[in-house]
Amino acid sequence: MDSFELNKIAGAVLGALTVTLTLNAVAGLVFGQHEPEKPGYEVAALDESGGGDAGGGAAAAAPIEARLAKADPAKGEAAAKKCGACHSFEKGGAAKAGPNLYGIVGLKHAHMEGFGYSAAMKATTDKTWDFANLDHWIENPKGYISGTSMAFAGIKNPEERANLLAYLNKNSDSPQPLPAAPAEGEKPAAAGGEKGAAAPAAGGGDFKALVAAADVKKGEAVAKKCGACHSFDKGGPAKAGPNLYGIVGLKHAHMEGFGYSAAMKATSDKVWDVDNLGHWLENPKAYVPGTSMAFAGIKSLEERAALIAYLNKNSDAPVDLGAAGGGDAKPADAKPADPKPSEPAPAAPAPDAAKPAEGGDTPAAPAEPAPAPQEGAAPGQPGATPPAEQPK
Repeated sequence: MDSFELNKIAGAVLGALTVTLTLNAVAGLVFGQHEPEKPGYEVAALDESGGGDAGGGAAAAAPIEARLAKADPAKGEAAAKKCGACHSFEKGGAAKAGPNLYGIVGLKHAHMEGFGYSAAMKATTDKTWDFANLDHWIENPKGYISGTSMAFAGIKNPEERANLLAYLNKNSDSPQPLPAAPAEGEKPAAAGGEKGAAAPAAGGGDFKALVAAADVKKGEAVAKKCGACHSFDKGGPAKAGPNLYGIVGLKHAHMEGFGYSAAMKATSDKVWDVDNLGHWLENPKAYVPGTSMAFAGIKSLEERAALIAYLNKNSDAPVDLGAAGGGDAKPADAKPADPKPSEPAPAAPAPDAAKPAEGGDTPAAPAEPAPAPQEGAAPGQPGATPPAEQPK
């Protein structure tokens, strides 16, 4: 084969390569891949375009009762379309990624038979989807039920939530009556609720009075939420958290051998009295920063009060909560209602110790070794005889 033939073969190969490269370049221009501006998919929270509600956090939001009075179900129906990928809204509709929501207002948590609810949701089956609970849930599902499998980020706009709730309520065979909007001065139902809720107990804002008047059976039902991590029976074992039998009046980090966080151990000089338990149950991480407890807290004032009333009764020697908010006033055994505060203190030690009958809750009252040194009695008996810690 002469050089002429070799040149022809080499030319053909080079030509083919040139054509291939050219086609590749043209195809790249026509079918090029363009990087998205934002990689990935967003799980949309309904937009917070409520504009003027400056700064809007939940703290600044009006009570749900007031927002519902102004809510527009038509706007709520439009907002509900964003939930349509995971929920059906028609009567008898099938479950999707989430359960059917027809007539949801007023139903129990985990209401839909056969739906695969998370364990965290199933643990709250005693609770009802009322307006307040739905408002909290829609705002922040994982904050309302820690451990839920719902991936939705929540609706941060208070008016948007109210519109959606108005639609959900209307989308029912028997819509619930809307709660009355509070008077102007009573606006923050949750924050100011201590005032309003404690009033029936004549406590005028006193949390202890609210606990004294609380429904113990309701508190026992609330305690079921805590059953996954705590035992409540006398001598019960620790689980993820310590046993809580007789907790009211005990010291922080009271259970021998339990692996408390360093943050909790650092507060072991403090006592689980009514006020401290109230703060802890509302927001554990705020009360003891650095705690390992993952529970988000109980935001309802009434639920916290009922739970503490149950925890107090679930004891060998319940603390005397008093009849009218004098929950910690047991040291003055001369009856909290006595008009003369100066007399009970000195007169209490012997004569009155025999008759705190008015407390009813304190059959173990005679076991008050030293009524006068109130605070001193508590530290001495952290686990053995909580009655001595009744003063606090």
